[in-house]
Amino acid sequence: MIIEAGTITSTNDFLRDYAPEEDITIAWTQFQTNGRGQCGAWISDPGLNLLFSILLVPSDLAVSDGFILSQANALALRDTLREYIDDVHIKWPNDIYTNDRKIAGTLIENQLQGKYIRRSVIGTGINVNQKQFPDGLAAPATSIALETGKSIPPVEILHRFVQYFQSYCQYVRSGQYDHIRNLYCRFLYLLGQEHVFTDRNGNFAGTVQGVEPNGHLIIQDTYGKERRYAFKEVRIATDSK
Repeated sequence: MIIEAGTITSTNDFLRDYAPEEDITIAWTQFQTNGRGQCGAWISDPGLNLLFSILLVPSDLAVSDGFILSQANALALRDTLREYIDDVHIKWPNDIYTNDRKIAGTLIENQLQGKYIRRSVIGTGINVNQKQFPDGLAAPATSIALETGKSIPPVEILHRFVQYFQSYCQYVRSGQYDHIRNLYCRFLYLLGQEHVFTDRNGNFAGTVQGVEPNGHLIIQDTYGKERRYAFKEVRIATDSK
């Protein structure tokens, strides 16, 4: 089910207590007054971008396997944007980058019941037609319009995304997690490239090796040591994410 909402605080707020009629419910809007991302507010001019959330009611998905939803969503976003742009990668844990700039971001909010995920709300913003972005963003931003010079109806992007996302959900439902995990690692931003990162001890040079099933990022430093990081424990040293 796809719901077009009017101006709301955020699509995540809209779906948080929504009573679903199907196992996948999607709400989208042309403007939200309190859109949120992993690093604060999600900036979007009215009507230019695609802002949507997915409400999932998983069946027996353990909390320990919860990162698979983030990976499925990121892969569907990448596949969707590849319809328009050649260079598209997943920046751990769930941002989408093209030409070293952020074009989409996701915020996931789970409701737990014991050791299982009862409901998951996956909120995403895709920069579609916006061409100017404010200074001081946590990451340099771009859009489909800036990358291609074309204006695309945001709802067109949504329908393409839904097709890809439903395909990946079939893998999740059938327990084929390794297929999703392998694809996710294959398309990681900076995979196999030496870069400078920052953790609580300061800067270090290392190479992204992959991501563990629990979502921890694996970086091998220049001394050959593998370092494992949970979300927000490490960042690229050249930005402030």
